[in-house]
Amino acid sequence: MVFMDSYSTKVIYHQIVKTEKDIYYKKALNRLREKGYVIQSITCDGRRGLLKDLLNTPTQMCQFHLVAIVMRALRKKHQSHAGRELKTIAKTLKTTSKNEFYIKNISWKIKHKAFLNECSDKPNEKGKYPYKHRNVRSATTSITCYFEYIFTYEKYPDLNIEKTINRIEELFKELKDKLRPHSHLTRKDKFLFIQDFLNKKSW
Repeated sequence: MVFMDSYSTKVIYHQIVKTEKDIYYKKALNRLREKGYVIQSITCDGRRGLLKDLLNTPTQMCQFHLVAIVMRALRKKHQSHAGRELKTIAKTLKTTSKNEFYIKNISWKIKHKAFLNECSDKPNEKGKYPYKHRNVRSATTSITCYFEYIFTYEKYPDLNIEKTINRIEELFKELKDKLRPHSHLTRKDKFLFIQDFLNKKSW
């Protein structure tokens, strides 16, 4: 778990955890505030604990992560016309304003309403008729779910909020590249290697 200051590009907090939990992020934010950090905004990969920070800090969902969520739901060789259109819309996210993206998305929903609501002819084990195109529904639900967080940077132009977490992704790539030649290390030694790497990237 890594927190980075977007202005200095320095790592300001890191912790090795077994699983990602919202409470870990909230504790990390509180520790940073206790140290005197003023957290003006947060850009993250979609963790609920960060998107709904207790002190109402402006939070931006990484746009690349949302596009990746849509692409995973629809797969590379998705066949439906509606799904292919939604993939095209999602790919415009990085270069589209909130209003433009909203219009594209709502127009797509209206156009494909019947398709989205189409149910299977056969009931499931509970006797219900599930939706046929669950992968497309999953993709559009993700866009709806995160919509209020993917254009936060427009609402607070003075804060220069980053739209993606590319800086941290680049940091992780550098870490993996440095760790790769040391595949013989034990799990404990790998943790020490990671901590040392992140400490050197800190203040």
